[in-house]
Amino acid sequence: MELKRLYLCVHALSWNYREAELADLDDAGRESQFGMGDHWPGRVEQCLALDRRLRQSHFELIRSAAPDDGFLVLESNPDLVDFAQDHLGDRCVVCRLPNNLQQCCEALGPAFTAGLQEDERVARGIRGCPVPAVEVSAWGRSKAWALDLLSQLGERGHAFDPATVQVLALGENWVGCGATFPIHMGRALGLSRPIERRFDWINPDWSPMLMQSEVVDQDLEMAGHVRLFIHKTTDAGPTYGRYVAQFWEGLRGLADPPHAVEVEFPPGSVMECDLIGWPTCRSRGLIEYPRHHFHGPMTMDAGCGAHTTHHATVAMAASELPLEEFRAALLAGRVVIKREGQS
Repeated sequence: MELKRLYLCVHALSWNYREAELADLDDAGRESQFGMGDHWPGRVEQCLALDRRLRQSHFELIRSAAPDDGFLVLESNPDLVDFAQDHLGDRCVVCRLPNNLQQCCEALGPAFTAGLQEDERVARGIRGCPVPAVEVSAWGRSKAWALDLLSQLGERGHAFDPATVQVLALGENWVGCGATFPIHMGRALGLSRPIERRFDWINPDWSPMLMQSEVVDQDLEMAGHVRLFIHKTTDAGPTYGRYVAQFWEGLRGLADPPHAVEVEFPPGSVMECDLIGWPTCRSRGLIEYPRHHFHGPMTMDAGCGAHTTHHATVAMAASELPLEEFRAALLAGRVVIKREGQS
């Protein structure tokens, strides 16, 4: 069967799966056993509450799947996987390889290892610099997983046209696994268009600001397969009601140079902030933002996730900047190749 739409499920509902265990542990135990501690006040309960809502939407997505939809799974909540297998049958494919590059290389054999070494050699030549080991690892795992999923689909008599298939990602974490692996796997699967990352389908559990934000625009197309996302904060703190933007890579393999976007914002209208919402050049103890942190032109990095050295710049609009002007400036941004080592 030719599949017209695929869902890539990346570590989905991890918090929901651990909910009972987390309830029985103190914060030190949560952190030591699962890395799911209260990194900011109320984090665990916020993440659990969001995963409960995502559980409803993910199950409904599977329940309403079309006959030519497929479901590709990287280690995720077993309840969700079982439900997908019950509803989709052999169109639900679970990756058999671990989240470990060495073990993937051992499983796939010398030819895969040699191919990965060749990928790194080509990448050094194109990018003009050594490739960080973390990027080789992220790309290698993504490529291995893509090969395994493709192999399983073929064994079951399923295929897709990489030029036309629609692929959407769901899961966890917006700036981590839910970024790096869909971005890389789109390239490894040979897709013509990026895997679509939906902010409302991915738990952003490393960011208290994004945890309390709602979608304004998502997956807006830029040059070079770069994608623009705009959110609006809903927290009760000093960032309340602010528009926040990020650029993300769409399709990126090891040899693809990283991108940045040069944006001409109006003078004094934006500032660069971290994932908590504080200006990147100031301490976190103050309540109000001094005006000198707001500026105009900004070069924003297009992110490729926390498993790489390329993290998405977060641009926060001043409260008086209208959404229309913020969006227009972002969409008019010039996508450029980022110099290696440029922050």
